[in-house]
Amino acid sequence: MSTLQAGIYHGPGRRPPAHFALVFLRADPEADARAVDGALRAVNAMLHDLADGRVAELPGHPVPGGNLEFLLGFGPKAFDIREAKLECPAGLGPQMRFRSPRPTGGGQLLVGSGLPYAPDIVSNDATEEFCLQLTADTHLAVSRAVVELWKLLRGGRDPDTRAAVLEVAGIHTGFQREDGRSWIGFHDGVSNLRSQDREGVISIGEADAGQDAWTVGGTYLVFLRLAVDLDRWHTLPREAQELLVGRDKLTGAPLTALDGAGRPVPAVGCPVAGTTEVTQPGNEDFLQPPPVSEPVLAASHVHRVNLTGAADPGQPGSLRVFRQGYEFFETAPTAPGFRVGLNFVGFQDSPDRVLRMLTQRGWLGGINFGGRPGPDAPAGRLLSVRAGGTYLVPPVRDAAPYPGAEVFG
Repeated sequence: MSTLQAGIYHGPGRRPPAHFALVFLRADPEADARAVDGALRAVNAMLHDLADGRVAELPGHPVPGGNLEFLLGFGPKAFDIREAKLECPAGLGPQMRFRSPRPTGGGQLLVGSGLPYAPDIVSNDATEEFCLQLTADTHLAVSRAVVELWKLLRGGRDPDTRAAVLEVAGIHTGFQREDGRSWIGFHDGVSNLRSQDREGVISIGEADAGQDAWTVGGTYLVFLRLAVDLDRWHTLPREAQELLVGRDKLTGAPLTALDGAGRPVPAVGCPVAGTTEVTQPGNEDFLQPPPVSEPVLAASHVHRVNLTGAADPGQPGSLRVFRQGYEFFETAPTAPGFRVGLNFVGFQDSPDRVLRMLTQRGWLGGINFGGRPGPDAPAGRLLSVRAGGTYLVPPVRDAAPYPGAEVFG
């Protein structure tokens, strides 16, 4: 039997836990498949112990597990490890990968995309051999997992060369917001896929896998760490913001028309009587934005990312994606002293769903967020990329020491 790994919260009523970290692991260039297999076995066992409240250096003294869950992803480089038993799947082929930033900083994420790397980004730390997604109910549980991971890998260093088979090469953290909004003040994730449609989009089927049959039952993770230029955003009046997003800022109601003065008009009847926001029960008919004829509204963010394509969301032509978003807040060396944004974590049967959405005209091709194209447009440089990568998340198999063990063991 094969199943999706833990950490993909796609079932009815399931929401991601409050805290998140994505850890990128780099393999020693001299390590072979046998050494990497041993290191991944140790990592998997340690994290299972930690989820059960067991810490190696505190025998007999359990700690709160915090409902820790983790999943393991394989990047394209994992299949270049010496003596690896399987070839890189087509879903991680060169056409499914992001471009590197320029050596001087910045540059486009993809040809045809309106998403640039941030000017200070000269390397992308989300392109290592492996990634580990850690989620838990508490900040401590996630942070402790990162520290225990570091301790475990540190303990495996060669006494002479001080090299370890696996090393932590990058860490990106985030959290869920209780208010269900994003840093730009609007409701976030309102029109995500319905629960009953999610697994058909997420899980790799036989037709998706092609010659890579061992990936069936797994999924692909596409990660983007997107910083938001709040200074640019807050120069825009509320009406301009609403036209770019495609929703009323206060209620989250989808916009359906413009009045005689060009002001946005929310859907009639939303929110329904007795409610104040589209996310409350009774407003289910308004979660997906209805078709609009007004070009300004059709160019808004919610319409660009919700084009119907194929009627069945599970069909690749639909370009629908299941994503789990985790906001981030971090200090920065320049004014105002902090940086905010979103960790986009998408799961789908092929990275092609996300890459085509970001580059296809009519969707987000050439557009940074919403509205008209070009860097001088109102939201022309609202978002910038700080890291991004694509990973295969192999299926869980009975008796396997860790997901994807057939690659090395």
